[in-house]
Amino acid sequence: MTVKHATFTLERVYPVSPERVFAAWSDPAAKADWFTVPGGGHSLDFRVGGQEVTTGPSDDGKRMVFEARYEDIAENERIVYAGTLSANDVLATVSVTTVLLEAEADGTRLTLIEQGAFLDGHEEPSWREQGTGDWLDKLGKTLSR
Repeated sequence: MTVKHATFTLERVYPVSPERVFAAWSDPAAKADWFTVPGGGHSLDFRVGGQEVTTGPSDDGKRMVFEARYEDIAENERIVYAGTLSANDVLATVSVTTVLLEAEADGTRLTLIEQGAFLDGHEEPSWREQGTGDWLDKLGKTLSR
């Protein structure tokens, strides 16, 4: 039994207002547009104490389930959630994620900080960082439409 702890920080600048970026996280239909995978499911109760559940197949055919509980929300500024990721009902990761939104002259700087406990080699920190970066890029494409 092993636990690997890791923290990573990702930044993106989007050419839209913090209100628009926040809405892409808080509106269930908008978030499903950039956060889900084909063949997956998604539910979002965006409030402090609310839950989000995202399901879908992985590249190697495993059933992935991400469950989050929103711990802190400051409208248009900050989102903090605790989450778990499981593959075929085996817990892979437990994490705390903070999303910060800051207005800039040309839009919004998003800073995402994730602190995770990666369990028994079921997920590597580098995989999570890459995947999180990929969906932040997908968010950027969605916001530019």
